[in-house]
Amino acid sequence: MGFVGRDKVKGCISGIVSKRERLRELSYAGREVSTRENLEVEFSGLLREIDDLVGNLQSAMRQEDLDLRTWQKNFAIVYDDRWSLGAEEIRGPLIPFLRGNLEPILRVVVAPDLPENVVALFLTIPSLKELLKRENHGHWGYHYHYLDAHGRRSDTLLTFERQLKTLSDGKKVKVVTWERHSESSHFAARAASWGANKRESVYEACVGDSAKRNLNDFKKPTKDAQALWPV
Repeated sequence: MGFVGRDKVKGCISGIVSKRERLRELSYAGREVSTRENLEVEFSGLLREIDDLVGNLQSAMRQEDLDLRTWQKNFAIVYDDRWSLGAEEIRGPLIPFLRGNLEPILRVVVAPDLPENVVALFLTIPSLKELLKRENHGHWGYHYHYLDAHGRRSDTLLTFERQLKTLSDGKKVKVVTWERHSESSHFAARAASWGANKRESVYEACVGDSAKRNLNDFKKPTKDAQALWPV
């Protein structure tokens, strides 16, 4: 596929690739680059810019008569699926609690719900095709990994229920849940066997860190998630 004379299309693609690479650099740099808040601000800005460039690319494709119908062989791959430009994570400073630490993580999906004609265009260009990822919904947002006192990662992930819980005294509180994740880990946390003191300590650490966020910003608990506190 040639782009001779299609400067708007080339410019949009170049901008998307450049900003996507910057997101990856920030993800690898992690919390050592700057404060967590500053890192998240730059992340959010890059995500918005990529979304804008995707919209501009769509407009440029219409102007240049680059239409999905030109590549019917790619339509079967795109149809009835949802695509993005992958996902990245940024990690915050460790949060200590009773005999352990929480590692706060923000996982973001880059350019979710890519338009079909943009996906079809990227599929024709090998260097861009590798950026495309089928979306795995439910695995984005803020969450916490449980680490032991030595910084080893466990098999346990913590997040919040989307709704507050009403206690017997009428007070409404957040609910922290735990679940096992599929990423590499060094030990089993066995959260189901934790006593009340440890559960409360983890709960207070999570709630304290969540004060500036909405519950909908957090990763949605899976169907197998269990309440950590209150129970």
